[in-house]
Amino acid sequence: MRFRFIHAADIHLGYEQYNLPARANDFARAYFGMVEHAVSVGADFVLIAGDLFHRANADAWTLKQATHGLNLLRQAKIPVVAIEGNHDAQHYRKNLSWLEYLCDQDLLCLLNVQTTNGIRSLVPFDVEKRRGSWIDLAGARIYGIKYYGAMTARVLEELYQELEPGPGGYSILMLHAGLEGQVPHLHGGLTHAQIEPLHKAIDYLALGHIHKRLLADYDWVFNPGSTETNSMEELDWPHGSFDVEVDTDGEPKHKVAAVETPHLRPFRRISVGAEDSASLDDFVARVEEHISTQQSIPEKAVVELYLAGVAPFRRQDVPVERLKAAVELRFAPLVVRVRNNLVPPGVVSVRTHEGMTRLELERQVIEQLVYQQGEYRDSASAWARLIVEVKNMAAEKDLPASIVDHVRLALSKMEALGETYSPDAMPAAAAEESLAAGGEARGSETEG
Repeated sequence: MRFRFIHAADIHLGYEQYNLPARANDFARAYFGMVEHAVSVGADFVLIAGDLFHRANADAWTLKQATHGLNLLRQAKIPVVAIEGNHDAQHYRKNLSWLEYLCDQDLLCLLNVQTTNGIRSLVPFDVEKRRGSWIDLAGARIYGIKYYGAMTARVLEELYQELEPGPGGYSILMLHAGLEGQVPHLHGGLTHAQIEPLHKAIDYLALGHIHKRLLADYDWVFNPGSTETNSMEELDWPHGSFDVEVDTDGEPKHKVAAVETPHLRPFRRISVGAEDSASLDDFVARVEEHISTQQSIPEKAVVELYLAGVAPFRRQDVPVERLKAAVELRFAPLVVRVRNNLVPPGVVSVRTHEGMTRLELERQVIEQLVYQQGEYRDSASAWARLIVEVKNMAAEKDLPASIVDHVRLALSKMEALGETYSPDAMPAAAAEESLAAGGEARGSETEG
């Protein structure tokens, strides 16, 4: 049996990044690019593995964009199967989510585990009630489980035995979850041991949630990454979807090709270190000289001016607007963002920022702050790790219950290792520093 499908995730319609309508248009353009590709190749169906929307309370214009793309697919007789991601889900279940609404309008099939009297189970999709956990399309059985955060592994354990190969010889499971080690700051990712039992019934594990493409590490686990760049941390990552051709008589059964987002908004970073700068004036002059010698940056790019290292002056005194103007005069960017990661002497134990990622620098600063509080000193490293993870979960808009579950699990591990912790609060100063540094989603840029 042969068929073809498109696997997309993390579309984030409505994301007006940096408060710029042009960025919301970029996310819509990427979505329509995926739709146009599906129509052009005659896909048998499209999978959206979570986060079609950036906000659960998307506005009418964003809903119109989503509906228009889904109508184009319906006119081409291409069904869409989706699951809810953490950005799609209503935090309070008294409200209908937009994905549930679109499912009720027969524009897509929304899949998830069904719960009755506290018992989770997988049931076939009911076309009348517009609810269910799996559906058979074009020879594939497609299962879907929405975002459950830290509870994902537990949910999978309850359902391993209910997963069965499809009657056509090919099964797909959609999950909005990441894998351990996929991205350095990823918290709560599924381990190889947790996903391996799925392989007895599942030929293709269709992931979403992490914006980094996963293609070569496994022959049955795939994540296309986001369709548009969501932060400067993603500037070197490819963005798009997967075009999957299946032949159930072949070996392997599928061929997966990456489809890059056309006309992707360019992102560029200009990095300047503070090492060997004797004064603020000296540092500013160095930054301006560095800007003037940069290679050409495409027009309408998103540009980040990244300032880092140990500085002999206050980071607050850096003339941010002056430096932004220098970039704007040299190029013609859509927007200039300044990330000021300068730190005073003694906060970190290195002289230079070279070779350190933002995550490494952030954790080192937080660990030093935690270490200054005597009751947490013996477990400063564990606390720093947990604080960064909680900050990232909050920035990614994880459900509060998922954050609580993650903290409880981390505290249990710390207690088992005999490390000091307080069940009432995190080390306050370090937590405040981390959350203040969080900026926008996924630890993205902060001004000044």
